Amino acid sequence: MNLKKTSFIILISFFPVFALRSGLNLIEISFSIFLFILPIMIFNFFAFSKNFFNKKIFSIYLAMIITFGIDNNLGLWNGLIEPSRQILLKYFDVIYYPGFFLLIILIIIITILLSYTDKKFLNVIIVFLTTIFLFNIFDQTKSYKKIKDYENVDNSRYKKTDVVIVFDEMSGLNSFSSKTKNGKEFDLFAKKLFQEYDFKFYSNIYSITNNSVTSLSSLLNFSNSEDLRLKVTKESKNYFYEYELEKSLFFEKFKSVSVYQNIHIDYCVFDNIKKCKTYNPFNQKEFLIGFKNSFLTKIISLWKLNGSISSTLKWRFLREIRLIDSNLEPEGHKISFNVFFDNLEKDIYSNNYDLIFAHTLVPHRPYGFKKDCTYDGSLSIRNSSYSIEKSVKQHNIERMCVLKFLKNFLHNLEKKEYIDNINLTILSDHGSRITYNKDSSLSVIYAFRNQETKFKEIKKEALSQNIFSEKYN
Repeated sequence: MNLKKTSFIILISFFPVFALRSGLNLIEISFSIFLFILPIMIFNFFAFSKNFFNKKIFSIYLAMIITFGIDNNLGLWNGLIEPSRQILLKYFDVIYYPGFFLLIILIIIITILLSYTDKKFLNVIIVFLTTIFLFNIFDQTKSYKKIKDYENVDNSRYKKTDVVIVFDEMSGLNSFSSKTKNGKEFDLFAKKLFQEYDFKFYSNIYSITNNSVTSLSSLLNFSNSEDLRLKVTKESKNYFYEYELEKSLFFEKFKSVSVYQNIHIDYCVFDNIKKCKTYNPFNQKEFLIGFKNSFLTKIISLWKLNGSISSTLKWRFLREIRLIDSNLEPEGHKISFNVFFDNLEKDIYSNNYDLIFAHTLVPHRPYGFKKDCTYDGSLSIRNSSYSIEKSVKQHNIERMCVLKFLKNFLHNLEKKEYIDNINLTILSDHGSRITYNKDSSLSVIYAFRNQETKFKEIKKEALSQNIFSEKYN
């Protein structure tokens, strides 16, 4: 094995193909290539020049490069680990362990094959790596262009706009999270906010389920049946989305709809959706104070989005040592929460839509808000191992920040005399799921206001799907 052949294997294994389909500018692409290829190329050159390798060490070294190349080009995390997450978590406390072990197993197998076979096997490996590399170059499945972001507005103007904002995983008033001191402070703050802006709100309201797809597919089709999900949703074939909503009786009632969505559920499949914005880590530029907005954060996050085990482990490690944050979902929704409301305001002021529907992954875990509602990426790490008490405390901080951002949003609308131009409904899909009792996993927030409403607390227990149906069906 000579230097040229080894360098070629490194090139097709380490080349950051994802950078070519991420909408990066030429400088960012060039820097990405240098970042991924230059260090290993330099090491490879000096290792050969100093005769560092004996046969055994070289076999291990080459096996590591080949394993990285297979993983980097095929995306073994998204292809093997993520689809088996629920099964793997029965045997591993941390999902990253099976990914790491899979890489080690591949390295061992390839090392043995390299050590006990002739050059023909290595040539087969080179042909295989070259094939998947070239396929990866031309394949546009993971292109940033596949994330839906469009606007097809006509000249219509609407005097009234319905605005529906869904906060994901946000427990409501009198929930399990409201039984602590800071939980009671949240309830009090919510009531004062609702009173200030004349909301009608439910203080004992629940979702039919703690699953987002089931909850929202039923809600948007005026049903309280969990079984409806199978009829109105399907798994998405788009790499960036998990599910696709196929039918919505609610959306059918409007002519010009603007949607803000996440990659969990794709709502933008209907003709009357004139504007669709999915949270897009490729082009997000504005962030909350506290977020580590660096090129390294951006490039490692985009590499992780490409789906390899190597990128996932590196992404997690660099976050652990606090060199980077993540701009992927769901963290991305919190780091850009101010921009989310800014965009809603612009749509309202435009009068181009009779419905604005927004589903944001806030305050969904992982956590991220400090008490002053700035961002702290360290809160997004290892919070799955929090005690119940610690989780409740942080969830209350998160949902308090939701209300503070909401209050600023309402203040801006009022100042520009637009608040009575909208019919506003705010709700959550399900509760915090800190525990799986009813008051934690099913308790939701639900409030609405328009020009005619007066402040009112409705204490009677209700289902959010039923209340939504009574209002819109």
